[in-house]
Amino acid sequence: MRPGDGLGEWWAAIAIIAFALLAVVSLSGSTGMGAGQNVASAVDKIAPRLLASIAPAERSLASIEGAFASLCQEPVLVGLELEPDCETGVITLPESLFRPAGGAKLGIDEREYVAAAMTNYLARMRRLPAIWESLEAIELRGHSDPRAMRKPYETNMVGSQQKALGVLLFLVGPQGLSEADARDLERLAVVSGASFSRPPASCPTADRSCFREWRRVEIRPVLSEALRRGDWARTVEDLRVTTLQIQEENQASDR
Repeated sequence: MRPGDGLGEWWAAIAIIAFALLAVVSLSGSTGMGAGQNVASAVDKIAPRLLASIAPAERSLASIEGAFASLCQEPVLVGLELEPDCETGVITLPESLFRPAGGAKLGIDEREYVAAAMTNYLARMRRLPAIWESLEAIELRGHSDPRAMRKPYETNMVGSQQKALGVLLFLVGPQGLSEADARDLERLAVVSGASFSRPPASCPTADRSCFREWRRVEIRPVLSEALRRGDWARTVEDLRVTTLQIQEENQASDR
């Protein structure tokens, strides 16, 4: 359930486990039922209980998905053309905001747009408890293209980190965010670089036509790892308990 990867894979894993358990329980509880109709009847009886056992996790995921969907519709961010991704909450600062091209610093005129976007981004997340209350970090991740005279990966790793660091230092500096916003960002910010290892999905081809899109900084909300582990553990335990209860009831009815 990493924000950077969306929520679909996490929920798909839960669904697979739920329906796998459903199949096992329905078959094991239908010994002596030779007809497919009887098996289908058992499935109809068991399914609501298994689905109910994963309902809390489903509601938690739905609240996070809804919060990200709301975040990406923030009018100011849309107006600045820096709206977050609707599934992950990631804001992408394109190469066009940096001066000179390929440099590590935001352009003078562009700084105002980035500061306004980040101000509204933080304000909006504070009004979305599903995100803000489980927010572990805000990662500023720099990216580059693969070109370099020597040691392309190492050279561009340094460059991508400097790009992300330049954005952060502007935002927490005297010309950036308000004092309160800067304090929150100082508490949450993590700077990283990916060199050229993670090209954008919109233009993944390693040629000059795509390199402008490769050079970017992503601002990524990172939800608590402990929260994700806790949600997963609770969901699996709920499934296990419900499965055992159904098995015991089926065994008792067969006696």
